Amino acid sequence: MGNPEPRTAHRVPLRPPPTAETPPTPTEAQIAEILLPVRPEALRPYAGYTTCLEEGLWIRLCYKKEKEEAHKALWSHNEDVAYVGPEGVALDNEEIFGGLDVAAALELFPERVTNEGSTGHIKLREETLREVLGFVEDDEGSGEEDYSNEIKEMLEQMRATRAANPLLKYGLYHAACVVTHAFVEDEVALDGGGLLHVFWDDCGNVVRQWRVEDGVEDNFDGAWVEGAWKENFINGIGELGPAYHGGGIRGPPYSI
Repeated sequence: MGNPEPRTAHRVPLRPPPTAETPPTPTEAQIAEILLPVRPEALRPYAGYTTCLEEGLWIRLCYKKEKEEAHKALWSHNEDVAYVGPEGVALDNEEIFGGLDVAAALELFPERVTNEGSTGHIKLREETLREVLGFVEDDEGSGEEDYSNEIKEMLEQMRATRAANPLLKYGLYHAACVVTHAFVEDEVALDGGGLLHVFWDDCGNVVRQWRVEDGVEDNFDGAWVEGAWKENFINGIGELGPAYHGGGIRGPPYSI
């Protein structure tokens, strides 16, 4: 999905409210000329529903015939461990999703991310960034003389890890940018490489993604609501999205 240019590095412009003349529903001409060409009719029933973010989302992208048994086995495994629970949304339609990558698939139902860029979310995101920047500036090791050797060793390891990967210190901010996530069934997953777990911000940028390991993200709907997944952002699991690297639309250097 393309990255829109924001007015500032961290604030997404709010959409103006509709005018009084705007009809509550699209006209038949608007549906035929605008909506249908960009929104396959088979997908339209899902569009609004996929904004219920407490329920999981599964996207199937690979439909190769020789992978059909692998698909059945993977979905059967999901029914056992509930990466996506029974109330979640499973997007499985070869005519719509066959041959697409993750970014192109998201283009078909952007409501999943764009509807969540509320003023409350933006405020939380910027407050978190301010806190993270303050912590980074104050983290000079002062006042740690009375800590136990175990705590001192843990802090040293943490600082060494962050020195090797400087962007990890912004992990809490990265997590605060997330509005939704999806488990993606692609060819790598069908070859045994694990489902791709993608986390998006409110502009459709990938914040972080990783391959799922067995037994790690069972019953994930509950973990999503509780925010347990944020630890992976702090620990640098998987890959950070390009938008959050230095020079990216939401990457450093930061200022508030």
